[in-house]
Amino acid sequence: MTCNIGKKIRLLRLCRNMTQEQLAEKLCVTAQSVSKWENEVTLPDIQLLPQLSLLLGVTIDELFSMTDEARLQRIEKALDTIDSEEILPGTEFESMEAFLKEHREDPALRGRVLTAEAELYLQQGRACLARAASAAREAIEFNPDQKSGHSALCNAAGGALRDWYLTEHQQLIAYYEDFTEKHPNHVIALQNLLDNLIADHRTEEAEAALVKLEKAERFCGVDWYRGKICLLQQDLPGAEACWREMVEKYADDWLAWSYRGDAYAALGRYDEAVESYRKSTTLQRPPRFTDNHLSIARIALIRKDYAQAAESYRNIMELIRTDWHIQEGSALQRFEQLAKEMEQLARK
Repeated sequence: MTCNIGKKIRLLRLCRNMTQEQLAEKLCVTAQSVSKWENEVTLPDIQLLPQLSLLLGVTIDELFSMTDEARLQRIEKALDTIDSEEILPGTEFESMEAFLKEHREDPALRGRVLTAEAELYLQQGRACLARAASAAREAIEFNPDQKSGHSALCNAAGGALRDWYLTEHQQLIAYYEDFTEKHPNHVIALQNLLDNLIADHRTEEAEAALVKLEKAERFCGVDWYRGKICLLQQDLPGAEACWREMVEKYADDWLAWSYRGDAYAALGRYDEAVESYRKSTTLQRPPRFTDNHLSIARIALIRKDYAQAAESYRNIMELIRTDWHIQEGSALQRFEQLAKEMEQLARK
């Protein structure tokens, strides 16, 4: 029988007139952990299952009976809502990993399973990099003259690196060149190819890839990329003309304005970037993405406008609650913490 584990735990808890805090106390965990179970962000630790099922008055099998589809949905939701710097507990990670590996060859689930597997490893990788960056900063404070600490920080935090061979993208470019030869109308792959060619200043190849993208789909991104290629050719007026034409042709397309915001943010023209991001937000229909608000928050941090950063984080929280219907969990807690930190800085 298909069941929603989080809702089942919540229903059984309420049937026994227990609060999250009371259940947490009996299991020697935090109320936050119980909240995560009920919102299907994480699963209870395997060692807690006997006591949890006993407290809720069901067997372990009754509590966790679910179809493969339901289990995969839970994993997808957890990976979508978990904070990017949160490392999954060992038992939770191993449980997800084992399920995904077991169902790699299931024809009905294979595509989603492989994507979830990639997201699972990316999540752990991002969280480990965040910890590596923190450790590197401590190392630098302890010994500022040790080069390896600075190198570790730049690598972990995605910083700029001096050595060209560490920053070029030939391996990824080669993959997408081959992929787009086989799938010439695949818009996402063509965009990825363009992004990396432009990042490596390979102008002629980028122009050829743009022709292929325009044949595959005529949309606002074509004008955005044309402007970026103009920048490679040191033609800023030409780039701006492309972006101006883009928002004129696609005036009601939120993505066009978001692209324009990215273009001007990359140039350090922050007023124009913020204006574009705000315009994009007004055009986007629910469920809206958080990218525009995150970009405004990042610009505010660059400018040390902590009040604006706090406002952006709170806008993100409101969007998560209203558009994505997530009322609890690590993502909201993370943005709440960031907003409070910014508000404290703004008061200084």
